[in-house]
Amino acid sequence: MNSSKVELRLGRNIQSRDKIIVDVNEIPYPTAIFFVNSNEIILNSRAYETLGMKENEEFNLKAWKKINPYFADIIKKEVKGIITNEKAHVILPNGKHEIMNYSLTHITNPFLGNIYIIHFTKASEKYSVASISSLYSIKEEITKLKPYLNRTGKSMLESLMKKYFRDENQQLTLDDIVYYEKELRVIQRAFPTLSHREVILCGLLVNNMETKDIATITNRTLDSVFVTIHRINKKLNILNKKELLDTLKDLVNNDDNDQWLVEEFDV
Repeated sequence: MNSSKVELRLGRNIQSRDKIIVDVNEIPYPTAIFFVNSNEIILNSRAYETLGMKENEEFNLKAWKKINPYFADIIKKEVKGIITNEKAHVILPNGKHEIMNYSLTHITNPFLGNIYIIHFTKASEKYSVASISSLYSIKEEITKLKPYLNRTGKSMLESLMKKYFRDENQQLTLDDIVYYEKELRVIQRAFPTLSHREVILCGLLVNNMETKDIATITNRTLDSVFVTIHRINKKLNILNKKELLDTLKDLVNNDDNDQWLVEEFDV
């Protein structure tokens, strides 16, 4: 059986009798094409959106490698020409943290050299939060090793921390991890007596985050989180956490109007 050839093009609307020509923006998932020889990366429209960038904005590969130093490790991990269904913790160009699912294909072109085609999507929000929470818990445990290491060990530990974690003085915040903008707006409008911290906690609860994970990512104790929940219940005349969660879910799920202004939130 003779099949038509498939050709991938960038921004060219060309039709042919013997070829199926696909524009990169017609690929139904975020896609990046990395040309190793020229250090150039091409993104389709869905990739720009997923990475929080404006369409056709220049992708600064040097800056990306600086905040994601393990990018090279991902490329080196490929040994058979393909990687499928892997996960990676990445920092986006806007500084936000995400857990990404990705698959990668390596091809070699005699004229252009090594080329990597990478498909990626954000992992589910709950998975992202839980994974990053665990990651930073591991960071704390690893840090405890420092007093017991010799000079070489301390140097290796410092390199490891710089490679996989942000600056120690930068606190992990809600804004780094997930985008609950709609929920936060709805909750703030419905319950104006709640403080910013209380609204953010409600936004996390309504997205099924466990209390211990809320404590981890907001850098608070578990007791402090429970106290805040109790304070919210008292303000809203609600009996317990379950009733609060049911109230929040009903509120968010039944609100279709997302066209209002609201001030920004800070953890």
